[in-house]
This record gives sequence, structure tokens and C-alpha cells, in this order.
Amino acid sequence: MTQPWSRKQMYRTHLSDYSERWSEYFTFKREDGILEMRMHTEHDSAKWSLELHRAFIPALADVGHDPENEILIFSGTGDTFLDSMDREGWERYDFRQPMNFDRGYDFWYADQVHEPFSLLNLEIPVIAAINGPFFIHQELALLNDIVIAAESTTMADGHYTGMGIVPGDGVQTIFRELMGINRAKYFLLTGQTYTAKELLDLGMVGEVVPDAEVLDRAWEIARTVFKPRARSTRAMTRALLVQPWRELLTRELPNGMAHECWGVHGYWGMAENDYDIEKLKNSEG
Repeated sequence: MTQPWSRKQMYRTHLSDYSERWSEYFTFKREDGILEMRMHTEHDSAKWSLELHRAFIPALADVGHDPENEILIFSGTGDTFLDSMDREGWERYDFRQPMNFDRGYDFWYADQVHEPFSLLNLEIPVIAAINGPFFIHQELALLNDIVIAAESTTMADGHYTGMGIVPGDGVQTIFRELMGINRAKYFLLTGQTYTAKELLDLGMVGEVVPDAEVLDRAWEIARTVFKPRARSTRAMTRALLVQPWRELLTRELPNGMAHECWGVHGYWGMAENDYDIEKLKNSEG
């Protein structure tokens, strides 16, 4: 039952409400203050859609306004974290047509200048459990406090070599900071794919575990690394460690999104008949 918002009661959200509200996008489970939040599409591996993109912002706001959430574990469902697009969703919003300014702004710029901050604005520790391959919106994993990966995880980027567009939605900042400038440029421009071991060797993830153990390990970290600390210690440590990301993305994300949204007016692959939206490839790719 929906809780009233009263002038005599501090505003807060309730898991019973938002777990139902966002059930088409996320599965929630909470024990002892630890909230597990897994992306899904029809209860299988998530497909990236315009709706999911927008849903992250209010869904994470709901998580952040629930004082019963002390630690967040964020993961995917099935065998992949994020490695395909929702073709029907993109077609539903006319992205098979040549790009125009309204679509570029309404569905990309307006959302993406806020989406990374929906994670960074959380005042609780966040553990990312990467459960398999991903090449879309890597910030959803890499911006978090502790990042672990399943052995099957691979990481690539789908902007420049897949969609043929400017990689300006924050990955230009995130990969530069985590990999170094030249390695990040090579990665973005060549379509290079990293394995889980390579991600570990590069310092992109903290550890690699067998696929079947990735969520269990995330829960173990939540209980042993974060839960024993005082709530104020967790919150202030979190604030300190995410501040560099907040500063960088405040400065660079709007500019990157402007370049990305402007560039697609010169080339927009989805408008081509032979373009595979789900895998971000044309007939020659």
C-alpha cells in the first residue's frame, strides 16, 4: 500500500513501493540493510533501452531516499551485464529515421547528463557485480566503490566502432582516468575487447570470481567490508571517494554529450536498412 507523504513525517521511500514501481526494469532483494538491485529485461539479461536509460534516474533516487538501505549491490541478470540493445524500443521512438535535434536532446543529452550522477548521488556504498559481457554504459559498473567481475566478463565499447558516433557520454572521461590517456584512446577507437583477467590487470576491477559466485561474493563484501563500519563512516568514506568522479563529470559530461549529439547529424547508422540495432553492427561490421 502506498505510504502517505505527510507534512508531519519526514519524506522517505519504501521498498514495497519502488520494487513494484520499477519491476519491469529491476529486481530487488534486501537483507540486513543490504539491497541487491539487478537489471533485467523480461527477467532475463537486460537489453539497453531508452526507457531503461531514463528509469535509472528516478529508480536510484528511490533507493537513495529509503533509510533502510545501507549498502547497494548492483548487478545484471542472466549471463550478461549489458551487451545488447532493445531493438523494438529504439524503433518505437523513431530512431530508424535520420537523427534530429529533438531526439538527440530529449533521449540522450537530457538523460545522460543526469544518469551517472544518479549513482554518484547515493550516500551509501555501492558494489558492482559484473555478471558477464558488457559494452554499453560501462559507468554503471565502473563508477562504483568496489567492482568485481565474473570470469566470463568481457568489455568493449560500442560508440565509435559500432554505432559510428562520438564516445562522449562519459566514457571518454572514465576510461581515460582508469586506463590512461593513450590506452583509452586506442580502446575507444579500435573496438578492442578486454577479458576479465585483462580488466583485473589494468586495475579496472578489484577481483575476478567464477560466474556462479559473483553475487555471493558481492554479498560477502557487503557484510565484511562495509556492514561492520558505522553508518556515518560508510557515508563519509563514500562521499570522499566519489568526489573526484563528481568533479570530473560535472566539468566534462555536458561537453561530451554535446559533441555526441551534434556528431550524429553527420552519420546515424540506425537509419540504414542493414543496421543491426541489437548488436550495434551494420552488414559489414
